Amino acid sequence: MNDNPENKNLTQEDEKLFDAAFVERISRLKLAITKKSSLGYQGRRRSTLKGSSAEFSDYREYVPGDDIRRIDWNVYARLDKPYVRQYMEERESAVNIFLDMSASMAFGKKDIYAKKLAGAMALMALSNLDRTGLYIIYGDKVDNIRLAGGKNNIQRAFDTIEKAKCSQAGDIVSAVRSVPYIPSGLSILISDFCQESFLSGGRELCRYLSYRGQKSILLQVLSEEELRPGITGAHLLVDSEKVYDPVRISIDDKVLKTYDRELDSFLYEIKKIAKDTGIRYYLCDTGISFDRLIFDKLRDIYDV
Repeated sequence: MNDNPENKNLTQEDEKLFDAAFVERISRLKLAITKKSSLGYQGRRRSTLKGSSAEFSDYREYVPGDDIRRIDWNVYARLDKPYVRQYMEERESAVNIFLDMSASMAFGKKDIYAKKLAGAMALMALSNLDRTGLYIIYGDKVDNIRLAGGKNNIQRAFDTIEKAKCSQAGDIVSAVRSVPYIPSGLSILISDFCQESFLSGGRELCRYLSYRGQKSILLQVLSEEELRPGITGAHLLVDSEKVYDPVRISIDDKVLKTYDRELDSFLYEIKKIAKDTGIRYYLCDTGISFDRLIFDKLRDIYDV
């Protein structure tokens, strides 16, 4: 719920999310992907499959950014579509980043924080030569790009993330399940999870991702205003996603205590969904510096 949405929903369009200092700090990190990859992609992670890195394994469809020297022109001549050769030992993992851009994410600059998180995860993955999927969620729909690992695609990832705009009511459960193919590896879901559909269907979604070969992480982004509201007096609360009608309310200490109980219950439910399905969960508070979040609060998801 937003108080004075005309002001709260503004994002800093001119804020530079990914500058040179950001890249220098974050690129030193590497996502810790505990699930061994069986994908046929060349990269820096060792595969579960055995054999020499020069030993041919299979073909896969060409993705922009792939080394064109790996294209098999004989296959191209037969199928009229480029395919690249895959080899056995050196395989890249897949990192799938789901960024929720539902309307509620615009409140309290959650969208800025979430974009920086998505950019940091993409930077780590691509710098480590991991194939990276960026899935931008708008309501129950998804726009996505898939990028071959390597630093050449980092700017493309940044541009895609920066252009994302918050829009309609969110449904992350339907959106993720609508993706026809998610390469096995690591899936990172970045959202406030302020959706009835996630509270009712989050467990099934997390189990679905595990079934699809994912090790998953939930990054719940909540604003300082949501976690520690300091307002009192009369206010008109407006639902960002227009699911509920506006409510005029007088806020006092008793109302704030009730809010705190409901917030604790909400956070408990999200954490329990993660715990019950064996998925890692982290609360990302926009009230703390981004560097503290990355280098302190989230440090156990990286290889250092």
